[in-house]
Amino acid sequence: MTITELLTAIRQPYADLLSQAARAQESYVEPAYRNNDGMLATEGIWDLPCRADVIRMSEDTTETVQVDSQTRLKFEPVHFHLADCAMELHPLVWDWLSLEVQGLPQEQAAQALADWFMDWFDGDDANEPDEAGLQQVVHFMSDPQVLAEGVGATIDLGSAPVEAVEDLLFALSDAGADRVRLA
Repeated sequence: MTITELLTAIRQPYADLLSQAARAQESYVEPAYRNNDGMLATEGIWDLPCRADVIRMSEDTTETVQVDSQTRLKFEPVHFHLADCAMELHPLVWDWLSLEVQGLPQEQAAQALADWFMDWFDGDDANEPDEAGLQQVVHFMSDPQVLAEGVGATIDLGSAPVEAVEDLLFALSDAGADRVRLA
């Protein structure tokens, strides 16, 4: 099984749940939180925006629906290299990815991660929904966690395609990371 096939198998259960939740009744799928002036609401050290999974609409109320992965694909950790960067892929859930990056100064890691996140966030909401009604976007990235040997973050990959994770790995490798761990 290739890395792409493995990531596809990890993503699919969450994408299916998100699509089902979105189709349950009239709703906004993966809306970005915005300020009263329509600008993206941002927060945290990295000043990043965030998306809800689904906001259901009814005549007199709105309800934010959080979709949580209910399964974690079991597999032995996969080790591989991109250029000089050692990559580790452990069992994970698509909507709560734990990322550790070693070998980059915190500022450099932050820039690579924030740039990647904004590329896949689609702040202009320009993406057309796919056949499942999903926007193909990431939802959230936590503030950085300073680790003994690097930087960590937690990422909700939302409905982002597998290519988003591949882009993340390449971005970190290209930035000069020594080691990247996904769990």
